[in-house]
Amino acid sequence: MELKGTVALVTGAAQGIGKACVDYLLTEGVQVLIADINKSAGEATKKELAKKHGASNVEFIYCDVTNDESFEDSFREAVKKFGKLDLLINNAGITNELMDDGRKEIIKTNFRAVVKGTYLGMKYMGKHEGKLGGTIVNIGSTSSYITAPPISVYSATKAAVNQFSRSIGTKSHYDRTGVRVICVNPGYTGTTTLPTIAKQIDQSTKTNFLNEKIIQSVENVGEGMITILKKAEPGSLWAIEDNVAPKRIEFEVVTHDN
Repeated sequence: MELKGTVALVTGAAQGIGKACVDYLLTEGVQVLIADINKSAGEATKKELAKKHGASNVEFIYCDVTNDESFEDSFREAVKKFGKLDLLINNAGITNELMDDGRKEIIKTNFRAVVKGTYLGMKYMGKHEGKLGGTIVNIGSTSSYITAPPISVYSATKAAVNQFSRSIGTKSHYDRTGVRVICVNPGYTGTTTLPTIAKQIDQSTKTNFLNEKIIQSVENVGEGMITILKKAEPGSLWAIEDNVAPKRIEFEVVTHDN
C-alpha cells in the first residue's frame, strides 16, 4: 500500500496504540481523522499532532463506536474533511470484566463495533459501492491465541476479531470490494489499559504480572503498523510484540472460498 496522499480514520486514537498509529501515519504523509469517545484527550492529541505534522492533516471527532449513528458520523466526517477514505483502523477497545456490565461493554466495543466498522469501511471504500477500494486493519491481541484466564472475555473478543478478519479478508470478499482486511495483534504494550489488565491478573493469580513480561512501547506498534500496511496480504494476521519487528501469524488454511 502506498501511504502518501491517503486518508485514514483511526478509532480509539486519542491515546495509546491508536495515537502512536496516527503519529506514524502522519509522518508517512497520510491525513488522519482521530475518532475517540474521550473528547478532552482527543482534542489534546489533535493539537499536539497538528503542531508536529500540520493542522490541515489531522482532525478529531467524538465517536462512540458502540453507537451506530455516532460511528458512521466519523466516516462521513472523514470524507467531508479530506474528500475520501482509504484506510480504517478499528482500534477502539476496552477491558473491564470484573462485573457483568463491564463484560457486556467489552463484547460491544471489542467485537460488535469491529464488525460494524468493517462493514462501514466497505461501504465507504468498497468498489462495489463505486469507491476505489482500501484497507481495514482490525486490532486483535496476542491474548487471543494464548490462555489468559483472568481476561477471558477480552481474550475471546480478540479471538473473534481474528477469525472475523481472516474470513472477511478472503479472496471472494476482496475481489468483490477491493478492500483489504487484515488483523494486527499487539502483545503487552504500555497503554492506559495495561494497568487494568495487570490488576485483574494479579488479583486472580496472586502474582506481580508485569514483572514477568516484556512491555513494548506504543511506538513499536505504530512503527510496526506502517510495515504491515505496506506489505500485508488480505486476510493475513500479524503480531507485534516484545519491542521487535512485526511477524506474520501462520495458520493452516482450510477454506471453502471460491
